[in-house]
Amino acid sequence: MAEQDEPEQIRLMKQLVDLSIERTELAKERNRMSAERSEMSADRSRMSEDRSRMSADRSEMSAERSYMNAERTLSVWVRTSLALMIFGIALDRFGLLVRERLPARLAHPHAYSNDLSNWTGAALVAFGVLMAVVTGVRFLAYSRTYQRSHKVPYHHGPFLAPMFALLAALFGIVLLLMMLVFFP
Repeated sequence: MAEQDEPEQIRLMKQLVDLSIERTELAKERNRMSAERSEMSADRSRMSEDRSRMSADRSEMSAERSYMNAERTLSVWVRTSLALMIFGIALDRFGLLVRERLPARLAHPHAYSNDLSNWTGAALVAFGVLMAVVTGVRFLAYSRTYQRSHKVPYHHGPFLAPMFALLAALFGIVLLLMMLVFFP
């Protein structure tokens, strides 16, 4: 019986060797899969960093667009204030035209329409000046707030746009003085 046990033992030994080889290959496969998982994890980490960097870039670009939008809004308000001033001048001068074109018996030195057009024109010019000053000050406040957390875009100085609004306001003040003092 000892002879029969030997082939059985050999067969069992061969199975043990085969199992140990299979176990070694499985361990190698587990190691390879673990390395792949760790490589995938590193890739996910890099992708997450890239997403964060892209998000920060988008945020900076969005802030820059916001600053430029504020500049455009200021220019629209200044354009509107200039239009009000010009409309005020037109009203003022139109009152003079009506007085000069009326027949002599209707033209009275204290004609109501002329006074109304003069004061309405002056009020529109004054409102245009106020609008230019207020929008310039609001943009200046926005630009200072923006500078605390962002860099001002290239070729967009924080004082250029408010200076434009200030010049429009000075233009309106000169017009107002001319309307009220020099050409009453």
